[in-house]
Amino acid sequence: MSFDDRRRNVRSLLFFLVALLATVVISFGADFAGAADRGELASGPRYTPTAADRALPPAPDDRAGPRVALTFDDGPSPQLTPYILDVLAAKRVRATFFLQGDHSQAHPELVRRVQAEGHVVANHAWQHPWFPDLGAEDAEQEIRRTNELLTSITGQRPTLFRYPFGQSSPEGDAALARLGLTGGVHWKWTTNRKGDFQCGGADAVTDYVVTEATDQAMILLHDAGDVVGCPPSQLEYLPRAIDQLRARGFTFGVVAPSPVRSAVNQGSPAVVVP
Repeated sequence: MSFDDRRRNVRSLLFFLVALLATVVISFGADFAGAADRGELASGPRYTPTAADRALPPAPDDRAGPRVALTFDDGPSPQLTPYILDVLAAKRVRATFFLQGDHSQAHPELVRRVQAEGHVVANHAWQHPWFPDLGAEDAEQEIRRTNELLTSITGQRPTLFRYPFGQSSPEGDAALARLGLTGGVHWKWTTNRKGDFQCGGADAVTDYVVTEATDQAMILLHDAGDVVGCPPSQLEYLPRAIDQLRARGFTFGVVAPSPVRSAVNQGSPAVVVP
């Protein structure tokens, strides 16, 4: 075999290997994208329904009684949101998710799942900024950009906004008025119990949720941000708290705008509805 023949064979082999590699990469990319669309990219724990969960009626909260709203901020995240959604589905509980724009852009499949499973999709700004430090243009951009993204993902325009850290600003309030959003949606937190972002563990967070619960209370929880660094076992608070509250006669609802401000939730212009 001549030198030219060997060189042609090497070239052919290299071409074949490059083509094979490209095929593998394309196939992996398609599988990865498909998994994302199916919501299969969870990287944290998942929840398995119990026999008691499976025995629940389809609408266990369709009754009278004190009503609370579980609200989750900063998400979505593949580490926590799938587990939380698993629990809510198993327990037949609807919740309100104040979603961050950049996290929603990174995980649109989770935003779609939140909506598809009957929860309220709400706005929590793009990058979780401290609004008192923002000028008028930046404040409006944080809110508007997030609302446009969530609308494009879900096909429905969010109507609720919660300020990061609960810190409003005149510039943010003016932007909310221009955009037609209900802002200043706070929560009830009147005790010194540790919240989930403080990584107190499942027992401590369960105690926080159950202690703060009262009729019309909006309970502040998180499915991204600082809580991603907490021990995964802390997530066990959610099924425990739901079961304990139901045993005490509580029902669960979602947050909706209201012209009447809530004394229970720091004057929030919102109400908890079935």
